[in-house]
Amino acid sequence: MFTGAQDRATAVTGYVAIAAVGVIALVGGVSPGTTGWWWVAYGVFVLAFLLDDLAASGRLGPRRLPARSLLAVGVASALVTWWLAPQASWSAILFVVTVVPAAMTSPPSLTAALIAVQTTAVVAGAARVGAAPHEVVALGALYGAFQVFAAVVVVAGRRQGEQRAALAAAHAQLRAASALLAASSRDAERLRISRELHDVVGHGLTALALELEVAAHRAQPPAVEHVDRARSIAKGLLGDVRSVVGDLRGEVRGLEGALREVVDRTPGLQVVLTVREEVPVGPERALVVVRCAQELLTNTLRHAGAHRFTLDVVADDGGVRLRASDDGAGARRLQPGNGLTGLTERVEDAGGTVRFATAPGRGFTAELEVPA
Repeated sequence: MFTGAQDRATAVTGYVAIAAVGVIALVGGVSPGTTGWWWVAYGVFVLAFLLDDLAASGRLGPRRLPARSLLAVGVASALVTWWLAPQASWSAILFVVTVVPAAMTSPPSLTAALIAVQTTAVVAGAARVGAAPHEVVALGALYGAFQVFAAVVVVAGRRQGEQRAALAAAHAQLRAASALLAASSRDAERLRISRELHDVVGHGLTALALELEVAAHRAQPPAVEHVDRARSIAKGLLGDVRSVVGDLRGEVRGLEGALREVVDRTPGLQVVLTVREEVPVGPERALVVVRCAQELLTNTLRHAGAHRFTLDVVADDGGVRLRASDDGAGARRLQPGNGLTGLTERVEDAGGTVRFATAPGRGFTAELEVPA
């Protein structure tokens, strides 16, 4: 539930509010007949909030308690804490704390219902201890407004985070397209130059060498010495041209460069890229790999809430193997959207295979292989 610097700040604010309730209770006290039970209920609330925060941040490993179960425990313990000592009106701040995780993980309708229930509890508790009608209304309006304000701030922050993730994903897609276009343009230009050298200069030098070979047999001294020297120069130039053509064709690889341009400077995400290109990768397979890496990075930015993304690529005689993983929240069950479905179709069209794995608290992993 609480991930990222902004959400950590929200969690810390919650801890401060909860601690303030406990400190005031120690200093001011609660009803003598309910002190013990009040502290039990308060302790349950603190424990539920702490477990939810630790589980959501991944510090407890895989999440075994659903977020809504912990939220339900927190709401119930807050209601009990309030009902045991409604004369301690400051304890109603716990209701504001429970609204924050509810607004983060629940639909707006459920959050609104929770605010209505807790505001009603504030009003009923104040009336129960004999507060004046205007005090009951004021207390209900005050804490109701606090809850609404907290929910609005959280929802706005969540939407802003989603927009940032969408912007980062669009940025990654744009960089991928630019990288592929640049690599394609460079490779096409190298191939064009290599063909021109081979077809024009190479053929011309080959013809020249043959003519000089014939001339060497017909020439008479002292001209034969110059013909032999010219023939040697022509053969040397032909060898140089073939070497340059081979180098230009060998440079048409570009897989690591294209991948690095896709993943570099990704906002809000640490990316670790490892590429072992033991054999050259053709443009068709390179396009499949780069597009898949782009989709996996985009998926992580949009949905994972991750801090780290690892991408390992190996190209050898057997083909290209890619493994991508993140340290995000993960999910109990994988539900591929259009992006992952399109990725699978792209790899299978190239004769390859794809495997996905995810679990709560263990992030998301994808492994794919494109054969040679």
